[in-house]
Parts: sequence; structure tokens; C-alpha cells
Amino acid sequence: MDVVRKQKDQTIKGLRAKQKQFFILFLLITLTAVFFLVGASQKRSSIASEPLIVNGHAASAEQFGMYLGLKKALVADYFKQTYGAEYTDQFWTTSYSGEMPLQRLIDEAKAELTKTIALQQLAKKSGIAVDGSYVSFLSGMEAENSRRSKAAADGEIVYGPTSFEIEAYYSYYMSNLESATLEAMQKSGKLSVPDDKVKQAYETDKQTKYSLSGHVKLKWAVLPYGKGAALINKNEALRVMEQLKKAAVDQASFIDSAKQLAIEVMDASLTSATRRTAALESPIAVQQAERIQEDQLSDIFEENGELHLLYCISKGEPILQSYEKVKDAIASQLLSEQFREIAQQEPRLATVEWDSERAERLARSWLGVTKL
Repeated sequence: MDVVRKQKDQTIKGLRAKQKQFFILFLLITLTAVFFLVGASQKRSSIASEPLIVNGHAASAEQFGMYLGLKKALVADYFKQTYGAEYTDQFWTTSYSGEMPLQRLIDEAKAELTKTIALQQLAKKSGIAVDGSYVSFLSGMEAENSRRSKAAADGEIVYGPTSFEIEAYYSYYMSNLESATLEAMQKSGKLSVPDDKVKQAYETDKQTKYSLSGHVKLKWAVLPYGKGAALINKNEALRVMEQLKKAAVDQASFIDSAKQLAIEVMDASLTSATRRTAALESPIAVQQAERIQEDQLSDIFEENGELHLLYCISKGEPILQSYEKVKDAIASQLLSEQFREIAQQEPRLATVEWDSERAERLARSWLGVTKL
């Protein structure tokens, strides 16, 4: 009888122990689930507070504000040129033939920011260490400005401004990132051009692209903008340069108009001896100089943080360059075209999450525009 009672007591104790273990296990699972859900909720809340997410990378409100700043003058100029819109307190919320400046500004900022993040992610996939945060961007600009200021103080040659504003530094940053990504993709074999394609490109374009002009004499108008320059805004500088291009019908009017507009004009020339060095220092200027004929103007172009316009005074007989001499340059150009196609596809292929209401609130706050 005692034996039976003992066995029964032991059985009851065992059941209670198992129940206790089960309860502890259940409690642990419940707490884990609660913590997970809270964490997930906080994460979703954090992500939802950002206006734009590209392939999982969230852009901060401050970063979006920077891109609004990059596009503000461009959008205002578009509405002035297209609709004759004046910049008033109601400008951003006025509808012009169904177009509203506020919405266009938001769309432009979104597109540019998406393009930037997509390029940064392409760079990462290509093996380049990239920190896409707004803080990192500002730190990079500060470091570059310090480097340039020190170089100028030490008497070293500094191409472009000695100190970047955000707009000019953004162009500089994107150009360097594109070059580094292209180089990395080429080294990894993701970009390549077969020799027969290079040869074909040469034969097709040798008379137009690979014939050098003889001695080219130029008048070269240069208009800096940004910190330390007379014009801070790039679009203002562009309008001034467009006035020069419109007024210049010959060499004399080019010089006189530039003087009236306070644009510096230099004498310049390209020869077989100077072309290589010039192409390294100012490749776009050399390309423009090769394209224009005597008494013609180049396109307005930007290089080294400045706007430029060329007037061709005279041009010698063209010289056809050999295939061996230009094949590397042709291959480089074809690689650049390949890269541009890939870079343009990346934003279209990206998974983009866009909070339009949040973006509008940020844009209105940034512009100081209240919602009626």
C-alpha cells in the first residue's frame, strides 16, 4: 500500500515538474515573439518615416532635402521659361496648365536621389566601399575642401574651385563614383569590348571623330560659380553664359559681350604638341574644340567646376590619326557607353518604396510652404 502511494506521489511530482517546464518554455516563446514583433514594428516605423527606400536603402529626410536644394533653381527656371512664371509666395503651389512647381520639384528630387542610390549600390556590387549616407557625403565634401584649400595654400595646382558648395561637389562626387565603378567593372570582366568592335567603330567614324584638326586657335570664355565667385548659383551662371552665346556673332562681339558680362576670355590654342596634356587637364574642352569650325561657337559646357564657351578663330587642315594611336581611346569610349546603359537601367530595375505624403510634407516644410 505504501509502495503504491509512493509511486503515485512520484508520478504526480513528475507531472508537475513537466508542467512547470512546459510553462517556462511557453513563457520564453511568448516573450521572444513579443520582442520580435516590437522590434519589427519599430523597424517598420523607422523605415516608414523615410520618404524613399531603394533596394532596402532608406534615404533620410535631410538627404531628401539636399536633393530638393539641387533641383530647386532648375525647376523654378523651367516654369519661368515655359510659362513666364514669377517667383512669388504662391509660386510653388500654383498650377500652370496643370503643372505644379511643388510636385515637379518633388519628382525631380526623387528621380535624382534614386539615381544616386542605384549608382552607389552598383559601385558596392562592383567591390567599391561606399557609404551612401548623407553624413558621409557631407564629411567627404569637408575633407575635399580641406585638401583643396591646403593645396592652394601650398602653391599647388588645383583644378576647379578651391572650395566646393554642395551642388558643385555633388557633380564632382558622381563623376568620380562613375569612373571608379566603371574601372572596377572593367577589371572584373563585367564590362568588355572585343577588338573587332573597336576596329569597326574606327572605320565607321575615322573621318569625323578621329581626324585631328591642325593648329586650332581659340578664344576661351570661362565663368566660375559657387563659393568665392561672383555668381553662386549654377543656373544663374548658365543664363549669363547663354547671353554671351546669343550675342556673339563674330570674334569681336564675342570679346565685347564677354567683357560687358564680366566673363573672362583667354587666348588658347591646340597643336600636336599640346593636345595630349590639354586632353588630360580639360578633356571636354578639347573635344569641343575639335568639333567646331572656324568662326563657330562650341556648346556651353561644364568642366572643373566652371562653365566654358569656345570661339574658333582658325583651324588647320585635318590630320587622320592611325588606328593604333586611337584604339585605346575608342575602347574606352565604348566601355563608357556600355557603363552608361547599365547605370541608366539600375534605377528602373530597382525596388523603390515611395511615401508621397511624407515627401510632400518634407518638401513643404523645406520650402516654408503651408498647406491650405
